[in-house]
Amino acid sequence: MTAPGGARLLLLAPPGAGKSTHGRLLAEAFAAPHISTGELLRAEIAAGSELGRRVEGLVAEGRLVPDDLVVEMVVRRLTEPAPVEAFVLDGFPRTLAQAELGYAWASEHGLTFSAVLHLEVPEAELARRAAGRAAVSGRGDDNAATWERRMAEYRLETEPLLGFYRARGILVEVDAGGGVSEVHQAILTALWAMGLRPVRPARPA
Repeated sequence: MTAPGGARLLLLAPPGAGKSTHGRLLAEAFAAPHISTGELLRAEIAAGSELGRRVEGLVAEGRLVPDDLVVEMVVRRLTEPAPVEAFVLDGFPRTLAQAELGYAWASEHGLTFSAVLHLEVPEAELARRAAGRAAVSGRGDDNAATWERRMAEYRLETEPLLGFYRARGILVEVDAGGGVSEVHQAILTALWAMGLRPVRPARPA
């Protein structure tokens, strides 16, 4: 059984399914950093870094960033200034190529995923959530056209990852159509069944 907090988790879900929300909750539960590639990219853009300048236009249009740039950014976050032993990763990998590159690197460094959580939400609910988010966020990349493009990219690029992680025996399917507390509890219960023990609560109900 994994020691409390010692988990390496990936959240895999279509846009609007709650990856960021549940990523933060899981990071708190496992006392591990929540690593969001979206936030990392926005930080690079805000800092005006070379990588930020290269991806700014892609991010503004809601398009996928090239695999090699994303892998480089995530590896840097996991290794600098010191290696991260446990984490909750949100937004990477998004493509099968990223998954294969990431798995090769992680296997060499002992950082392969403990579990991959697939948050399942009906598409009509996703559309409703996206509309609400666009109304309050003020972000330029939050709009109906961008969400539809992201959904199309998710179906084409990201859904194939389900088979990749299912074959490794670490995919956990979670019904994420309910409220935040309900879904969070379902995630903790599923992880507990795999021997992954959060720091808090001590045990899911």
